[in-house]
Amino acid sequence: MTVLTAIKGWGPLPIAEIAALCSLSRRDVEAEVEELRLAGEPIVGDGRGLRYVEDPSELEKYVQARRRRMLSEWKGTVSLKRTLRRMREREALVLWPDVA
Repeated sequence: MTVLTAIKGWGPLPIAEIAALCSLSRRDVEAEVEELRLAGEPIVGDGRGLRYVEDPSELEKYVQARRRRMLSEWKGTVSLKRTLRRMREREALVLWPDVA
Protein backbone atom coordinates (compact mmCIF):
# COMPACT_ATOMS: atom_id res chain seq x y z
CA MET A 1 0.00 0.00 0.00
CA THR A 2 1.26 3.50 -0.77
CA VAL A 3 1.19 6.42 1.65
CA LEU A 4 -1.26 8.29 -0.59
CA THR A 5 -3.57 5.27 -0.82
CA ALA A 6 -3.56 4.87 2.96
CA ILE A 7 -4.35 8.55 3.56
CA LYS A 8 -7.03 8.79 0.87
CA GLY A 9 -8.67 5.49 1.75
CA TRP A 10 -8.36 5.37 5.52
CA GLY A 11 -7.66 8.91 6.73
CA PRO A 12 -7.44 10.53 9.10
CA LEU A 13 -4.63 8.29 10.25
CA PRO A 14 -1.75 8.94 12.65
CA ILE A 15 1.67 8.71 11.05
CA ALA A 16 2.47 5.59 13.09
CA GLU A 17 -0.53 3.78 11.59
CA ILE A 18 0.40 4.86 8.06
CA ALA A 19 3.94 3.62 8.68
CA ALA A 20 2.62 0.23 9.80
CA LEU A 21 0.23 -0.07 6.85
CA CYS A 22 2.95 0.83 4.36
CA SER A 23 5.85 -0.98 6.10
CA LEU A 24 7.80 2.26 6.36
CA SER A 25 9.50 4.17 9.13
CA ARG A 26 7.90 7.29 10.56
CA ARG A 27 10.57 9.44 8.90
CA ASP A 28 9.96 7.81 5.54
CA VAL A 29 6.23 8.53 5.85
CA GLU A 30 6.90 12.16 6.78
CA ALA A 31 9.26 12.54 3.80
CA GLU A 32 6.76 10.92 1.44
CA VAL A 33 3.96 13.20 2.68
CA GLU A 34 6.09 16.28 1.98
CA GLU A 35 6.90 14.94 -1.51
CA LEU A 36 3.19 14.38 -2.14
CA ARG A 37 2.41 17.92 -0.97
CA LEU A 38 5.13 19.29 -3.26
CA ALA A 39 3.47 17.35 -6.09
CA GLY A 40 0.18 19.09 -5.32
CA GLU A 41 -1.67 16.54 -3.19
CA PRO A 42 -3.91 18.30 -0.60
CA ILE A 43 -2.79 16.38 2.49
CA VAL A 44 -3.41 18.07 5.84
CA GLY A 45 -2.73 17.05 9.40
CA ASP A 46 -4.37 17.66 12.74
CA GLY A 47 -4.67 15.99 16.12
CA ARG A 48 -6.39 12.99 14.53
CA GLY A 49 -3.72 12.38 11.91
CA LEU A 50 -3.16 12.97 8.21
CA ARG A 51 -6.03 13.20 5.77
CA TYR A 52 -6.74 14.08 2.16
CA VAL A 53 -9.05 17.07 1.68
CA GLU A 54 -11.08 18.18 -1.28
CA ASP A 55 -12.65 21.27 0.30
CA PRO A 56 -10.60 24.41 -0.53
CA SER A 57 -11.61 26.09 2.74
CA GLU A 58 -10.17 23.18 4.77
CA LEU A 59 -6.91 23.39 2.84
CA GLU A 60 -6.82 27.16 3.32
CA LYS A 61 -7.19 26.80 7.11
CA TYR A 62 -4.37 24.28 7.17
CA VAL A 63 -2.11 26.50 5.06
CA GLN A 64 -2.75 29.44 7.41
CA ALA A 65 -1.98 27.34 10.50
CA ARG A 66 1.18 25.97 8.87
CA ARG A 67 2.29 29.50 8.00
CA ARG A 68 1.79 30.63 11.62
CA ARG A 69 3.88 27.69 12.86
CA MET A 70 6.59 28.47 10.32
CA LEU A 71 6.77 32.12 11.42
CA SER A 72 6.92 31.07 15.06
CA GLU A 73 9.78 28.66 14.32
CA TRP A 74 11.62 31.36 12.37
CA LYS A 75 11.33 33.85 15.25
CA GLY A 76 12.63 31.24 17.68
CA THR A 77 15.56 30.47 15.39
CA VAL A 78 16.48 34.16 15.09
CA SER A 79 16.37 34.49 18.88
CA LEU A 80 18.54 31.41 19.37
CA LYS A 81 21.09 32.77 16.89
CA ARG A 82 21.33 36.00 18.94
CA THR A 83 21.77 33.94 22.11
CA LEU A 84 24.50 31.88 20.46
CA ARG A 85 26.31 35.04 19.38
CA ARG A 86 26.20 36.41 22.96
CA MET A 87 27.45 33.10 24.35
CA ARG A 88 30.35 33.06 21.90
CA GLU A 89 31.19 36.67 22.74
CA ARG A 90 31.29 35.81 26.48
CA GLU A 91 33.41 32.77 25.71
CA ALA A 92 35.90 34.91 23.78
CA LEU A 93 36.11 37.52 26.53
CA VAL A 94 39.43 37.19 28.33
CA LEU A 95 39.64 39.08 31.62
CA TRP A 96 43.12 38.03 32.71
CA PRO A 97 45.27 37.14 29.74
CA ASP A 98 48.28 34.92 30.40
CA VAL A 99 51.39 37.02 30.61
CA ALA A 100 54.57 35.26 29.69
